[in-house]
Amino acid sequence: MAKADETYLDEPYLSIRWRAIPQILYAEWKGFATSDEYRAALLTGVRAIRERHVVGYVSDARKAKLVLPQDMQWAKDVWLPQAAAAGLKRMAVTAETGLGKVILEDAINEVDQPGFSIRKFDSVTAATTWALTGLTEPKPRI
Repeated sequence: MAKADETYLDEPYLSIRWRAIPQILYAEWKGFATSDEYRAALLTGVRAIRERHVVGYVSDARKAKLVLPQDMQWAKDVWLPQAAAAGLKRMAVTAETGLGKVILEDAINEVDQPGFSIRKFDSVTAATTWALTGLTEPKPRI
């Protein structure tokens, strides 16, 4: 029997929720976070990964605002190794267009963590499917 959903963080800039069904950690960025808020929020995510034995994580960054370069570097150098050590295998990120998408694509291309994969998706549905299974939806034949 699956445990109930749980909210780990609900702030004006981000919410992080464990979803009992489909057993995934889901983060929804809502706006700009200061460096302290950003880093504390990501560490809250690591706690959730440990507590829930999370393998797949969806970060919905469609409404995210600018992330400072030093915070992106911190996420790569500090957060990512902690998340992977806690058991995270797949992180799916959604982003719409513009600067946020470019920043995420650059960050994804720089990730080099054994046993961990990060991919960008255009929809939360596709991101969730991959985060849960590691499989992508087949492309329709023309």
